[in-house]
Amino acid sequence: MNSENTFTIRGATIIDGTGSIGVRSDLLIINGKIAINGKILKGEEQGKIFDGSDLTVTPGFIDLHAHSDLAVLADKEHLAKVTQGVTLEVVGQDGLSYVPADENTQAQLREQLYGWNGDPNGFNWNFNSVAEYLSRVDEGAAVNVAYLIPHGTVRMMVKNNDEGFADKSELSKMAELVDVGMREGAVGLSAGLTYTPAMYASDDELIHLCKVVAKYGGYYAPHHRNYGLQFLDAVDDCIE
Repeated sequence: MNSENTFTIRGATIIDGTGSIGVRSDLLIINGKIAINGKILKGEEQGKIFDGSDLTVTPGFIDLHAHSDLAVLADKEHLAKVTQGVTLEVVGQDGLSYVPADENTQAQLREQLYGWNGDPNGFNWNFNSVAEYLSRVDEGAAVNVAYLIPHGTVRMMVKNNDEGFADKSELSKMAELVDVGMREGAVGLSAGLTYTPAMYASDDELIHLCKVVAKYGGYYAPHHRNYGLQFLDAVDDCIE
């Protein structure tokens, strides 16, 4: 038995994530799993005993839009999120992240995304595919990670940062990259339509790639094209 993962919480307010009102209860955690949610009699406690009378216990929080693509690999404690109760982060946001990419594309992305994600000293860039990235996550990230295939990165792999719509051959290459990424464990596609190079994409390009994602039950997470006076038009564009 792992003593660090076995403990008792007495009298906390328990919110179970179903939408029900929180209730006062005891919790017994054994080896990191809830063994008892209810009254724990004296003598039934295990491990360290915490007074939860002023505390609330909830399921872990999901950060649906995170730019922790490198942080989850570089910082094994990842306290910036763990101390907020986050247990799942969705990365690969805004159409720009580091896979799928070859060495040249990844080098461009490291420079372009420095403001979002930094570039940790001594970081091991030994991944170029979704499968390789998620394998690194499985080596010991502090939180669970879901990855969105970044449309801008896919476009860079096929058209670099060139302007103009993709032709039929280029669309086919992009679709293949998305298909492989979904088969390797991605949960969907993100787009950053105000950023280079995704700003040059047509709606038809995005629809074509979303159809690939839909085959695997994935979802589309767009960063829309416009703000301000064009905001509603941009929302309509995303819905279409």
